Amino acid sequence: MTLPRRRFLVCGAAGLAGSLLMAACGRGQRGPRPLIGVLQMVDAQPPNLTRLGFEQALAAAGFREGDSVSYLRRDAAGLPANTTVVMQQFLSEAVDLVLAVGTPPLQAAMQVMPATTPVVFCYCSNPWGAGAGTPPGGVGQHRRNVVGTVGTNPVGKELDLAREIDPELKRVGLIFNPTEANSSYEAALMRQEAARRSITVVEQPVANAGEVPQAAKRLVQQQVEAFVKIGDYATIEAFAAICKVGLEHRLPVYSVDPPDLQLPGCLAVIGWNYRDDGLTAGKLAVRVLNGESPAQMAFQPLTSTDLLVSLATAKAIGVTVPEDLLQRADRVVR
Repeated sequence: MTLPRRRFLVCGAAGLAGSLLMAACGRGQRGPRPLIGVLQMVDAQPPNLTRLGFEQALAAAGFREGDSVSYLRRDAAGLPANTTVVMQQFLSEAVDLVLAVGTPPLQAAMQVMPATTPVVFCYCSNPWGAGAGTPPGGVGQHRRNVVGTVGTNPVGKELDLAREIDPELKRVGLIFNPTEANSSYEAALMRQEAARRSITVVEQPVANAGEVPQAAKRLVQQQVEAFVKIGDYATIEAFAAICKVGLEHRLPVYSVDPPDLQLPGCLAVIGWNYRDDGLTAGKLAVRVLNGESPAQMAFQPLTSTDLLVSLATAKAIGVTVPEDLLQRADRVVR
């Protein structure tokens, strides 16, 4: 269905947090239809880059903000309960399409939004756990109103990267929040991939970002040889603390989020390009806005990873990075 472009009351504020998230936005500004409700779990670089890629894809297709599309942007301030509150707001605002940036926002969309509202998702490792469909998400394998990109992090490749730098690696530390559907899903994958490589995963569960620094210190006491990361909102917000502990104890820290390479102490990253993730989701949304049904589209798995290495961190912790790995890297920080 081609969506009408009638005028509508819209608030374009981004990144509301805490009690401000709950407050009603100002209603004096009018904007064009379609109105897209955008929800991400936290205001952090990985989901922000994904959202910007989405908006760039729409702009390239003629859906420019303030001219032919409006956005109602929200983040859940890291609190799962807020995702439901925001989706209920989107429902009351009668948005024409929902963009769910992450697994918890998608889960809330599946619980709140009616089947008549299209939902596009990205930055999402576990759409199955969110109730969007069954793997691999082909036509007929998902809810008729939902489509998006599947970005389950390449945790096996992350372990291979760690093992390539340290062929004797046997014991890695993992911090995550097991109550998050995306985190528990990827933690299970990490265990499976580690077992195939005869690597032990020492886990420290956390409930929020504030618990991450102490969890990292406990892992050091348990004699881990490196830290690894999965898709988890607590560690997205507090990854700098893990990197700090890694530096202090001369332990490699590996990530699946490319922006993490800028943090002192992050040795290497292998992960998805988030702008490309958003661009792919944006192209799916353009098809929906132009009248195509999500029911006739398949979920799009991400396939291309970026490999990034920090020689500055390698020097600081006394690690030698193989030359052939440096030659393959998409980016090397010296």
